[in-house]
Parts: sequence; C-alpha cells; structure tokens
Amino acid sequence: QNNSDAEMTTQEVEEEESLTLKRTKKIKIKRTFDFSKYKTRKIALELAYCGANHFGFSSQGCVQASSENTTNAKNNSHIRTIEGALFEALKKCRLVDPSKEIFGEPSVDYSRCGRTDRGVSSIGNVVSLNVRCKGVGGGGGGEDEEDDEDGENGEEIDYVGNLNRALPDDVRALCWYAVPDGFSSRFNCTSRRYEYHFTRVVRQNLAPPPRGGEEAGKCEPEEILDVERMREACEKLVGTHDFRNFCKMNVKDCRDYTRHIKECRIEKKNTERTTGALLRETDWVLIIEGSSFLWHMVRCIAAVLFQVGLRADAPDIIDELLDLTKTPRKPLYAMAPEHSLVLVGCEYDDSVINPGKRRVSEEARQGLEMHALAAARMHRLKASLWEEIGGRAHSPVKEDADTPSHNVKRSRELTRGLLSSTNYGTAAGEPKGEPVSLKKRSTEKTYDERIADLNAKNERKKTTEAR
Repeated sequence: QNNSDAEMTTQEVEEEESLTLKRTKKIKIKRTFDFSKYKTRKIALELAYCGANHFGFSSQGCVQASSENTTNAKNNSHIRTIEGALFEALKKCRLVDPSKEIFGEPSVDYSRCGRTDRGVSSIGNVVSLNVRCKGVGGGGGGEDEEDDEDGENGEEIDYVGNLNRALPDDVRALCWYAVPDGFSSRFNCTSRRYEYHFTRVVRQNLAPPPRGGEEAGKCEPEEILDVERMREACEKLVGTHDFRNFCKMNVKDCRDYTRHIKECRIEKKNTERTTGALLRETDWVLIIEGSSFLWHMVRCIAAVLFQVGLRADAPDIIDELLDLTKTPRKPLYAMAPEHSLVLVGCEYDDSVINPGKRRVSEEARQGLEMHALAAARMHRLKASLWEEIGGRAHSPVKEDADTPSHNVKRSRELTRGLLSSTNYGTAAGEPKGEPVSLKKRSTEKTYDERIADLNAKNERKKTTEAR
C-alpha cells in the first residue's frame, strides 16, 4: 500500500511538472523593441477623417506638463481625438519610439497643419514627423538622400497601409511625402482651404382655392435663403483685414487678428432633391481659402453670411464688421454648426509637396478605396432610411388651411433648421424665431477691455502667490 501511494505521488508530480512546462511554453516572451537600432526619416502624412465622433483634432493629453496642468493632462488623455488615435497607431506600428511622447519630443519633431475643432472633418490635413524607416543604424535623413532612403531594394515601409490597419474606421492615412529635415507642416504651409456645406430648402407655395371650389393651384415659390446676397457679401471678405469680429477672441494666446483671405465664394453642387410633397432641396458650398485662420473664424463667417442670406442684414454688414471704428464690439451671434465644415487641403511649395510626389503602395491604395466605398454605402443607407421616415411623417396640405404665407413661414423654418442640427440662431443675445439683425444684438467686450481683464487677472494671481 505504501509503495502504491509513493508511485501515485510520483505520477502526480510528473503530471504537474508536465502541465507547468506546457504553461511556460504558452507564455510569449515579450521582446523589447530597441528603437535606436533603426534609421529615421522625415515625412509628411496626409490625413482624412470624419470629426463627428471626435473631440477635435488636437490630442487632449498633450498639455505641456507643469505643476498646474499635469492633472489636467492625465484627466484629458482618454478623450477621443484624431491626433490621439494617430499617436496610438504610430506607437503600435513602432514607427516612433513607444517609450517617448510624440508631442513636444525633439527627436520626433512633430507638427500639424490644421488644428480642427470638435466635429470638423478633413480630407487633406497634413502632419509631419520623424518615423522609422528601412535600414539599421542610428541617424536618418531627409529628401537629400533621395531614393537611397527607401532601403536596399528601393522599397520603404508601407506607412499608409500599416497605419490604416491600426487607425479607427473614421480616420485614414491617404499618402505620405518625403520631406527635408526641418520641414514643418504648420509653418511651411502657404494656404489652407475650407469648405462649408449647406442646404437650401424651397417649399412650393399653394395659391388659395378659387371661389368656385376648384383645387388650389401652385404659385411661384419664395427663395428663403438668398444666395446672390451671400455671394455679394463674400466678395467683401477677400483681402487683408482685421477679423476680430469674425472669430472667438483669445487675447491670452493671440494678439494679431489680421488675416489674408485669398478666395471666398459660394458654388452650387450638382445635387437637387425633391422631398415630401412640396419640398425642393439644393446643396451649396462656401469655399474659403487663406494663409491662416483664427479660432472659429470660418464658422463665424458662415454664420454672418447666413444672416445676409436670410435677409436679416444687408451685404454691407461685412464692411461694418471689418471697420473697427464703426463696430469695435463684436455682436453676439451663434457660430454656424461644426458638422458642415471640412478642411479640404493644405498647400505647400511645389518643390516639397505636390501631387507627383505622393507615395502610397498599391495594396494600401486599394484597401483605402474599398474602405471608403463601404463607408459611403453605409451612410447612403442611413440617409435613405431617414428620408423614408421624413416622408412618412409628412402630412398632406389642407386646401382650406394652408395659405401661401403659412407655407413661406414653414419654408423659413425648414431652411434654418437645415443650417443646424440645434436650431440655428439661439445664442446668447439672440432670441428664437425670426433672425435678428446683428446691429440690434448685444455685444461682447472689446479687445482692449479683454486685455485689461487679462492683466488684472495676472496681477491678482501674482498677489496670491506672493502671500
């Protein structure tokens, strides 16, 4: 009996050792990635993204570390941003040193061209940074090394393909460019181009039924959003002006509000739809290009243009807002919604970035195309569903109740509703209902008053610290 127990004990020990060995084999040995063994090169990366589900482009975790804002940086690091998704993908693909921060790291030399706001999309934003390239050994180079940088076989890492496999579905890398050391996607940019998309709705008015009891007849519809007036106002924005009345003023970080607008125009898109029984929709786009833009500048410009289009103000309101002697205080008005704004592209010197220097592998290009087509089909399906819902919600027009004036009012409501998903025109100082002229609005503080408030705040802070 004792021998049997001893044998069983020995057998159990052997089985335990066997299981332990199997578990050890299953455990993957995590290899350390020595980034210093690889060469790096400077590239510019072109990005496209849908900003609807992101809290802007800039990574909220990239606040400069200090005694005051270290806590804020940690608390904001989980906020979903395009730049945060890009940083995570770059580290996951080992294109940058995973052990280091990207923003503010001298060895990475990262810069971004357009710092789009929450909800704003882009089909051509550009960032630049140093990334790992083929070849072993420290150091790197830029455009000066030409094709030798692409490795021994003339091929480089598939930056676009690798990143798109790691990025979320609503963020895509489009292509990359080889740029020289010292290139900055922000400071080397010569112009930025934005588009603001909007829809104009026209409701066909019904004439009152004749006394003879015949059916009501159709009369000419009223164009609620006057695009020609908006185009006239656009021409006044071109040139070099002080745009402090067309932005969200931030005197702490910006003291110069002069900007140059190269182009500002409104074009009709080749789309026209009939929805419901009497509604006709047309899509339009505001195109604006400039060397640089102030905070919320494009959305403020669009908001003022809508005021002109809705006939609340004349096109001359642009001249008055640009003349600081006449209008030293910015009127209170709601910015145009962010979801319609798109950063279309960033321009650079042709010797550095041009279409002929775009780099993307055929595999990555095909993958990007298929991804875009699948996403477009999905959104078309969603759009058709909502159009069907709208059609079912449509109620027939009653001949004895709907008069032309009622239809005009309804058309205004639909037009203004499509300018925003949040009832355009309900900001502080702006009552609901019909649009109110900017001349009759409450106003914000002037630039000098804001500077005085900032100086007073800094003095109070110094006094508190001295105590």
